[in-house]
Amino acid sequence: MLFMSLMLASLLIAILAIRIKKIILLFVSAILILPLSLYLSATPLFERWGLIFPILYISAAVSLAKKGVWLSMLLTAANAILLGLMIVIIIQ
Repeated sequence: MLFMSLMLASLLIAILAIRIKKIILLFVSAILILPLSLYLSATPLFERWGLIFPILYISAAVSLAKKGVWLSMLLTAANAILLGLMIVIIIQ
């Protein structure tokens, strides 16, 4: 349950960060999702995909720093889609 709340908080903070163009909030999002990523990288099903979540947020922060708002939104959307797929796989 803790991972789900951190995941949701991370996603909401990332959306807020892009909206107000604050790079530091994307790094906070990456830190918030790090425990879930480390847990997933230890499971056999997500062992290669576990660490992609914070990397996408950090890439979005770098893109936002270079004024690439659309790329930041795309990377955050990719993270949201991957998290949604992960939830569907876990629920089944």
